[in-house]
Amino acid sequence: MKKRGQAAIFVVVAIVIVSVFLLIIVYPRVQVFISDVNPGQFIRSCLEPEIERVLPKITSQGGSYQPEHYVTHLGKKIQYLCYTAENYKPCIVQQPLLVRHVEREIKEQIQPRARQCVQQLKEEYERRGYRVSIALGDINVSIVQGSIETEYTGLFEVSKENTQTFRTFGVSKTSELYDLLMLSTSIIEFESTLGGSETLLYVQFYPDLKIEKLKKEGDTIYTLTNVVTEDKFTFATRSLAWPSGYGFIQST
Repeated sequence: MKKRGQAAIFVVVAIVIVSVFLLIIVYPRVQVFISDVNPGQFIRSCLEPEIERVLPKITSQGGSYQPEHYVTHLGKKIQYLCYTAENYKPCIVQQPLLVRHVEREIKEQIQPRARQCVQQLKEEYERRGYRVSIALGDINVSIVQGSIETEYTGLFEVSKENTQTFRTFGVSKTSELYDLLMLSTSIIEFESTLGGSETLLYVQFYPDLKIEKLKKEGDTIYTLTNVVTEDKFTFATRSLAWPSGYGFIQST
């Protein structure tokens, strides 16, 4: 009985110690999140509309927000990802690191808005009587399988009765863009070596994939679509082109 009593005392003491520890560590964080705005949720709701705005424009124009070397189709500028000005010759790859290029394009377009969102979060806390210290940081965009991950890194410190420091804010968007870009890279490799690609081979292995291929006067415009998620990527190539006068339009 004496040993059981000692064991019970040890259990009670352990529970008290853990409870005090959690109270000290967790309470300030809970106070910030429950009593006021949630910083992570605030940044997500502020930045997501900007991502939704710029992404369709980038993906429908060959991965560039403002294409510089492009073909115009239906009033839209579509970037060449493989190009040659010479007739009867395969094209030269223009963006060998396509995924990284698209990541940079997204980053450049949303970074100003991300900093505005952090400033708005600061103002929101200050209206509620908090002291806020910020150091504007940088934003990183990663296109990975199944999603587009956006992470803003910078110092954001909130003080009242307690002080809470935040260094990263993340926004995740479900997307199949990574697979579309990798398949586009494969098509571009065929264009640069063989002067063309056989799109039916891709569809056989990827049942959710739809590839539209439009040939127009030496140019080829590809549109890859995931028919389940409706994510799309469109780009242009110019390879094994015929001289002027031999042009034709063909859709496959």
